[in-house]
Amino acid sequence: MKKIVTILSVAVAMLSPLASFAQNYTTPFNHLLLDEKIYDLIVGETSGDRTYSYVMDLAPYERNRSHAEYQGHFFESEYVLNKLKSFGIDNAKIEVVGKSKAWDGVEGSLWEVSPKLTKIADYEDLAAYLAQGSSDADVTAELVWVGNGTPDELAKVDVKGKILLTDGSGSAVLSRALPAGALGAVSFNAPRPLRDPIQIPNSSIRAEKTFCFNITPRDGHVLRDRLRSGEKITVHAKVKAVTEDTDNEVPTCLIPGSDPNAGEVIFVAHLFEGYVKLGANDNISGSAVLLDIARSLKKLIDEGKIPQPKRGLRFIWVNEFSGTIPWVANNKEIVDKLLCGLNLDMVGLWLSKDGSLFCGHRTLMGNPHYLNDVQESFFHYMGATNKSMVSTGMGRPEAIKPVYSATGSRDPFYYSISAHYGASDHEVFSDWGLMVPMTILNTWPDSYYHTSGDRPSVCDPTQLHRAAVICASVAYTIASADVKGAVAIASEVASNAGKRMSVKLADDLSALAKSDASSFATLYKKARFDQDALLNNEKATLKSVLELAPASAELAGYVESLSVSLQEKSASFGKDIDAAAKVVAASLGVAAPKGIVLSDLEKKASKVKPKATSKVKDLGYGATRSVSQDLLKKYGLVPANGRRSALSHADDIAKLADGVNTALDIKKMQDVQFPDADSLENIMKYLDALKEAGLVTW
Repeated sequence: MKKIVTILSVAVAMLSPLASFAQNYTTPFNHLLLDEKIYDLIVGETSGDRTYSYVMDLAPYERNRSHAEYQGHFFESEYVLNKLKSFGIDNAKIEVVGKSKAWDGVEGSLWEVSPKLTKIADYEDLAAYLAQGSSDADVTAELVWVGNGTPDELAKVDVKGKILLTDGSGSAVLSRALPAGALGAVSFNAPRPLRDPIQIPNSSIRAEKTFCFNITPRDGHVLRDRLRSGEKITVHAKVKAVTEDTDNEVPTCLIPGSDPNAGEVIFVAHLFEGYVKLGANDNISGSAVLLDIARSLKKLIDEGKIPQPKRGLRFIWVNEFSGTIPWVANNKEIVDKLLCGLNLDMVGLWLSKDGSLFCGHRTLMGNPHYLNDVQESFFHYMGATNKSMVSTGMGRPEAIKPVYSATGSRDPFYYSISAHYGASDHEVFSDWGLMVPMTILNTWPDSYYHTSGDRPSVCDPTQLHRAAVICASVAYTIASADVKGAVAIASEVASNAGKRMSVKLADDLSALAKSDASSFATLYKKARFDQDALLNNEKATLKSVLELAPASAELAGYVESLSVSLQEKSASFGKDIDAAAKVVAASLGVAAPKGIVLSDLEKKASKVKPKATSKVKDLGYGATRSVSQDLLKKYGLVPANGRRSALSHADDIAKLADGVNTALDIKKMQDVQFPDADSLENIMKYLDALKEAGLVTW
């Protein structure tokens, strides 16, 4: 998983409602979208201890992958396939979705040869020692200290024919120093050197015909101090690396639904992040949880303990992005059947030890879907039922409905319902050309992320168990939903919609109360626009429930009734905003607003209702990238610094072009989601560019 950037939190993290001490020990979240007996069976069948054993088998440590793996199946692919077959899932297979090239380190050693004879690093000891992209080398040279490797620092050192010791990024330092004749680098750059001085980051270099060794900050500081004291150190670096041609493998299986035409729910986890990095939490944890979900649901269905769901449950284990993108291209018929999906990317961290949370991220407004609310419901239920209820002289010390593992923690469930986060495989499915709503679940923050410290010891079997229960429950709820199930889901969406609208109302009223004369009119308009944006999104989310029972006129009527209620609530909130504005205006000595006054550009945008053309779906993943640089330049959307687009959220603009939202609606939705929302002027320009490219019409 790539670096996280949180856009906007939409709910309170770590909700922990107190339980009533009534005889039945009910909680404020005592409802379930799933039959409670089925939930209990899923809890009992899934196993964090068994899942942890999969993590131990797949990623006990970083290792040098053998040449044979690149020529046949990778160890992980065969492991997943064999496990699925042992679970009785006969349709399990390894799909090959094209060829790829991969850097493979064969040998890498770094020795101090003078004044001491001491090994510093060896690729066979720890694969993270050798930066990916390093080239063949067999050199003996002086080691010199260049600090962080900035241009000013490098200018003070004769680097020709030398190997550079740096606490900066090895890749960045080499890109600056190679033209001056440097041979290679030794870096002790680390993301958290004060917290963990023995972490080595999973890193790579882009420069050719050079190399970089990564060592721990603990060892790096010793070498640095020796060089600073004037000691001359000579090292011998030996590197051998090759480029392997290999198949792009995707293990996959399907638990079929009773109705082949009813669609599917998909689970995704990246089994590989390239073929060199091997991380226990990132992301063998997600891959292992998928295995246990497949095993558990298959067994419960086969034994008749839970009904076969109406819709299929599909599982794929991918190479992050590079496997997902060709898989969706090769499986368009399957993608067309997908209702939604869950991406498990880093789900096993021992939360209390790392000050972390299990995060359930929502889709963007461009992909409105009931999946968000189903997922949130199970997060809240797990949180409410997995903490001790203790009070002076009364209470019960154990959790109400514990999800624990024998070798795991007994911690409360620490969690967050968070805004959208991208940069993982769910973004492929939710892309404009595919539009499969998908959420990502992860544990964050993670002190071991993308380092040699990401080993099984950082994972908690209890957290793995809880991840399996939540994800299996969410997917099974959707896959098995009939008309009654759809009604329950619609009710959940509507209830949460009211809360979300109320939270935003409070936020905007607070900002309005703090306004001055210069900001008052802008904040008033924003408050009204925010409610418009939320109403549009919530109505679209409610409408998505209809796919669960498209032939039910009763469900359609109920959803329409809920939509009308939300519209009435929005109108009421609008009156609250107007009333607050009247009071604030009087206190500021300015005129109270008499409704919203649109600018000329806003009036124009309110009449543009863009809709994606069939070309978008034909192009599939990456449709927005088909817009040429020349066309973007024509509309002034390429800035002087040469970035591809001046837009911050081009993909979201495109997704919101659904034939219902106007260009002004799109602007409102951007403003309520992103602190760096695009200007209305640029949104209009981009829509014009998309229209000229044949991707939208109006």
